[in-house]
Amino acid sequence: MGGNYDSVSTALSKSAVPALVLICPFCGPIVLAGSEVPAESLQDARSAVRDVRVLMAMKVERVRLRAPGAISIYNDDDMALGTHAADDWIVVSRDGSGGIRFGASRWKVASIVVQPDPIDTVEVSVYRDGEWSDGNRYPGTLRIIVRDDGGLDVVNAVEVEGYVACVVANEVWPTFETEAYRAQAIAARTFVLQEMLRRNRAEYDVTATQRSQVYRGIRMDEPGQRAREAARYTGGIVLTYRRQGQDRLFCTYYSAACGGMSQSAAIFGRENDIEPLSGGVRCDYCKIAPGKTYRWGPVHLTKQEVRSRLLAKYPKLRSLGEIQEVTVVERTPSGRPVRLRITGSGGESHDMLAERFRLAMGGGEIKSTDFTIRVTGREVIFENGRGFGHGLGLCQWGMQGQALQSKRADEILQYYYPGSKLTRVY
Repeated sequence: MGGNYDSVSTALSKSAVPALVLICPFCGPIVLAGSEVPAESLQDARSAVRDVRVLMAMKVERVRLRAPGAISIYNDDDMALGTHAADDWIVVSRDGSGGIRFGASRWKVASIVVQPDPIDTVEVSVYRDGEWSDGNRYPGTLRIIVRDDGGLDVVNAVEVEGYVACVVANEVWPTFETEAYRAQAIAARTFVLQEMLRRNRAEYDVTATQRSQVYRGIRMDEPGQRAREAARYTGGIVLTYRRQGQDRLFCTYYSAACGGMSQSAAIFGRENDIEPLSGGVRCDYCKIAPGKTYRWGPVHLTKQEVRSRLLAKYPKLRSLGEIQEVTVVERTPSGRPVRLRITGSGGESHDMLAERFRLAMGGGEIKSTDFTIRVTGREVIFENGRGFGHGLGLCQWGMQGQALQSKRADEILQYYYPGSKLTRVY
């Protein structure tokens, strides 16, 4: 795995480390906050952390599966329903009686759990909008659920470190430096453990998309191998901050490029109003980002396009009528729009977060909220765009820029999450 970081050797070595309290229904307290516990005993805590539940697909018509060996099927009570050879595709769909059809088998159950041989993975493809998706291979088990509306949801339960490796392989650029891979692994692990605590009683912890972290199963290419190495090297290490005498996890937001300065995550709620997410971190490092990642625009949208995209996401705004004005009503100290006011032809107006407006317009076109905006007779024009993504927390191209300047993963993370520290949780 290579050598350890100099400044975090206490977190990565087997010496005593400050411990983090993880108190939740599925694991209880792992260790007492602030106590000095030998790292060897912390290793036992790993078994107390349950698998991550990743929502891979939602409301799909059919699912197909295949695996190198046999797969076993269980109901939610762990009762075996059967074992199937799966070297060719097996199609799973809703049975006419409300149960599940699995190839030629039928079971009157609301969900099934698919368990491959322990050393195998399952290749999964879903049928949506008249075609099958490309197949990706996933570790762990699958839970296929029949929805009340007849569609199928697919949830992958996977061990935390396996999940982290899969995420890193898809969240960083293949050419990123090793320390950037490691920084991303720590951020991804912290994010998912925080979500697991927050959503313990929900059907799933995270989605497989950018709504959470991009997860497309196992990659066997070089980026996949580098991601697994980064996960192994940083195994069990998370970011924490100190509050009320305890070390706490926090939501480690990250985006492709901040464009020059991060913004505060407090715009999304009081729980994010903490020092590591306070924003205002200056970043010249992401200037190395390619194409229109660092600077973008102008983007021209007709007023009708703006209205249609808004209504697709927020149907209640139909009463606005034709879009007349879009103005900035709140900015960050650096000038980045936080809240916008949309005024319609009838004089009615509606205020909304600039980030929600951006996503309604299409995050691929309107790459960030750091823009100037003007409305002409027929168009809404976005100009002087800076950065790609929400600009909260870690800047990924900035992370790479710092790694190119020989910064270590711990230095990179503590730069973008001020007031945070690295903590071993298992």
